[in-house]
Amino acid sequence: MTTWLNLLAVATGGAVGAVCRYLITVGSIVIPGGSTLLGTTLVNLLGCAALGGFAEFVLVTNSLSERSQLLVRVGFLGGLTTFSTFAGESAALADEGRWLACGLYVAINIFLGWTALVLTAMLVKGWLT
Repeated sequence: MTTWLNLLAVATGGAVGAVCRYLITVGSIVIPGGSTLLGTTLVNLLGCAALGGFAEFVLVTNSLSERSQLLVRVGFLGGLTTFSTFAGESAALADEGRWLACGLYVAINIFLGWTALVLTAMLVKGWLT
């Protein structure tokens, strides 16, 4: 029974995360100058920041069950973020010969994603300790 409940938690979190990703992407397209590239970057940066903060919260408080962690980490954040779309969009920029845009896109997603994760983890740790 535990396995099925874990799967249900991941599926539920994943569904909510995927819907959030879709809404953020649609929202980023309709703003002036927006694009799916912006949407992908936003969800990845938000996901990295959320993961950093969540992981630190769990580490410091040790207050969430394994199932709750699966719901958030694997389900919600897995559904929210999208490495495959990021890779596909990067490849499309390169195929179009837009090397500078491709390089910036890759650098922004990777560097800012890592930075968001680390800074958020540090903030949460500071608040909780």
